[in-house]
Amino acid sequence: MARALEAEIDVLFALPLAEFTAARNELAKRLAKEGDAEAATQVRELAKPTVPAWAVNQLARRERALVERLTESGEALQQQVLKGTSGASALRAAQQGERQAVRDLVRRAGKLLEEAGHRPSSQIVERISSTLAAGAQTAAGREALRGGRLSAELEPAGFEALAGMASPAPRVRDELADARRAKEDRKQERRRLADAVRELERKADAAEREADGAERDAAKARASAEQARRAADAAAKSLAGLD
Repeated sequence: MARALEAEIDVLFALPLAEFTAARNELAKRLAKEGDAEAATQVRELAKPTVPAWAVNQLARRERALVERLTESGEALQQQVLKGTSGASALRAAQQGERQAVRDLVRRAGKLLEEAGHRPSSQIVERISSTLAAGAQTAAGREALRGGRLSAELEPAGFEALAGMASPAPRVRDELADARRAKEDRKQERRRLADAVRELERKADAAEREADGAERDAAKARASAEQARRAADAAAKSLAGLD
């Protein structure tokens, strides 16, 4: 029964966004009639996804390979930051791999939104990008991206969640304690810098998308102006023919 319910919930999150609420309520009503009050309550409490969350959920179903590439890149980057053994070039390469995976998925999400009749505004696209980047940071986030059941966007994880930090082992000697503290300080600094790079690259991506949108709008405006000029020329010729 639990497996069947999970399958039905998956179907809900795969539906077009406009159909979610009615389908959820219908499923909860049916479960209640069948005497499964607990399952009915569970379903009834499922929140309708936001537009960005819905888009990410569809990526989990239609672009599994791309989502897997992102989660693998995020895991590799997390491990490099945690271990603190990789050089700057290796860390930069891992960050670039994650960034490219987010870009590819954002591009695909825009097409999915257009196909579903949703306008992929710059704000929505930015929220999709942020959710993908945030989800890639932690094991729980990666699982949420793969699961495709988001109701809202994901937020970036804090340092503790990012690193999966555990309590340090007992210190036997002061020198060893100092060395460990110094190592931990370096790890925290690497994590801080990695987060800062992520944020700067996210802003750069947003700026690039905004610039692309402005270029498209300018091109449309030029095309409209040219069409208006042709119409004016035609009207002028018609007017001259009446003289």
